[in-house]
Amino acid sequence: MNRLTRIALAATALAFAAPLPAHAQDEYPLKGAEWVEITGVSLEDGGGLAYTNWLAGEWRKRMDYAVQQGWIQSYEIWSNTYPRKNESDLWLITRFAEFESDAEFEARNRQMREYMQRSIAQMQAESGDRAKYRTVDSEILAKRLVWRN
Repeated sequence: MNRLTRIALAATALAFAAPLPAHAQDEYPLKGAEWVEITGVSLEDGGGLAYTNWLAGEWRKRMDYAVQQGWIQSYEIWSNTYPRKNESDLWLITRFAEFESDAEFEARNRQMREYMQRSIAQMQAESGDRAKYRTVDSEILAKRLVWRN
């Protein structure tokens, strides 16, 4: 094999062994996996049982239905064991893959009201009644990131 042929073969081999062009490697090392909505709730003195009874009844029924419909992936309740001043007592956590469109949002709300057999006015009044023993402190929307492998 002459020298020019060997150089051509070596160049060809190196071309395939070289790293990919920069644009193919230009990806962020993390990618989105799921959305997590976190609602912080403070309980009034003596209101813990009333609120957790509501969570165990109406709220759980709604959330189980949302999971069953595929609207959310899961939900959790976390307790702040040692809350400092002005920190929430509970965090209600909801996990979902993507946002619904405006039309889907309206359709889901309508479907949920039918399932719960409640009007918008009834649901608003019930929410106001819960204000006697709980306060929604904050709502956080976070995106969980995973390694891009």
